[in-house]
Amino acid sequence: MAHIAAGTLKRKKLIVPDGDVRPTQRLLRLAVFNFLDDFIEHASVLDLFAGAGSFGIEALSRGARKVVFVDIASKSVEAIKQNVQALGIKDATAVYQMDILTFLVKSLRKNRKFDIIFIDPPFSKLYQMENEKRDSYMLEIIDRCKSMLNPKSLVIVKHPKKFKLPIPTGLAVAEERRYGVNKVSYLVQEEYLNQIDDAAHAVPEEVNNNL
Repeated sequence: MAHIAAGTLKRKKLIVPDGDVRPTQRLLRLAVFNFLDDFIEHASVLDLFAGAGSFGIEALSRGARKVVFVDIASKSVEAIKQNVQALGIKDATAVYQMDILTFLVKSLRKNRKFDIIFIDPPFSKLYQMENEKRDSYMLEIIDRCKSMLNPKSLVIVKHPKKFKLPIPTGLAVAEERRYGVNKVSYLVQEEYLNQIDDAAHAVPEEVNNNL
């Protein structure tokens, strides 16, 4: 049984269906949200390959404004709907049973925007793909997500640590961390990362005056 780790829904149980659906591991979830810190507050979140919805529901528990869940599996979508209903957060969510790329194409046409996009593809699916096909698939997903980001926003990708994640033009890796067989990559817009780097290396005027 999965539980929410922190926030207003702390220790609330989540329904997780049998089979391939696995909630994002609790310790990994804790690490991701520790990294996000206050950035999660009032954020609009997209949870792709949502499974039982553990990431998105944790985000709402910690102060996110709205979460959109997407998964193609009917058992996943039903679990998410049951969870958000039972937890009283249905009004802050939208749930779509849809192929991920199809959802992204339709969302781009509707100009949907998000502050945080979480991508957690089933590892079994990735391992079944040939390297070139897998890289192309992930690159297309991340590239479409890039176009749906608000300014100064973030794409988080959970993937097997043995796989090199393809990064589309316009995004850069801000941080990568390993958790067992998993790696979590935090991607931001290149211009935002450059602003952070410039600020970090800037010498305050009063320091210059004393040199």
